[in-house]
Amino acid sequence: MPTIRSRAGPPAGGHAPALVAALLAGLAVGQATLSPALAQAAGGGQRDTSVVIGQLAARETHEPIGGAHVVVVGTALATTTDSLGRFTLSGVPGGELSIEIRAVGYASRAWRVTAQPGQTAPRRFDLDPLPYELPGVLVKGKQPLASRRYADFERRRHSGMGSFLTQEQIERLHPTTLVDVLVTVHGVQQMCVYNDCVPKMVRSPPGCYPQYYLDGHESTPYFARHTPPLDVKGIEIYRGSSETPGEFLGTNSGCGVIVIWTRSSP
Repeated sequence: MPTIRSRAGPPAGGHAPALVAALLAGLAVGQATLSPALAQAAGGGQRDTSVVIGQLAARETHEPIGGAHVVVVGTALATTTDSLGRFTLSGVPGGELSIEIRAVGYASRAWRVTAQPGQTAPRRFDLDPLPYELPGVLVKGKQPLASRRYADFERRRHSGMGSFLTQEQIERLHPTTLVDVLVTVHGVQQMCVYNDCVPKMVRSPPGCYPQYYLDGHESTPYFARHTPPLDVKGIEIYRGSSETPGEFLGTNSGCGVIVIWTRSSP
């Protein structure tokens, strides 16, 4: 029978150390060759973007504007200014870009900004306030008291009761005293005791002298009679109670009433 001989291979592990060493060396070379490319791929995103920081203020007053909306036009990048007007935009694409800012009460505005990749771009931004037009306001006020009083004087003058002297009539008389004016009215006479002359209604009994009102308030005869004629705006004369209006009726109105209105009445 023929004899079959087999040749055994080299002992296990005879050439293995050399083969493994060769493989490891190849991996090391490949790793050294690929590392720069991998690093560039990993860090390329950061080098292609930049950071924009800024502060927003009012142009005229330079006061910071908080709560404004800041957006990079054409991107989803947006932020809001803080109470000092500051903001930060990270991950901004490098190159020329447009930043738009809107704030309540201010005109919105856009800026062209050049962002260098891998760098921080600080900048100041200013906004102009919007013109604010107040709505029209209708002011209603009361007529000045002096005007209202003289309006009442005119109303009573046109009622046909009593006699009236206007400022123009008094000035045309060029009087020295107020008595000089009063005696020009029909039904009024002048009574003199020594050098003191007073007006008196013709139909009033002896010793019955008229009651005086000065600027709407009851006055003493002496004080009222000595009012300078050129300070008088108007005079009302009522000869008795029958023609005296209610606002001037009093215990002595039966002897007549003289109402004097001055130019400086309150």
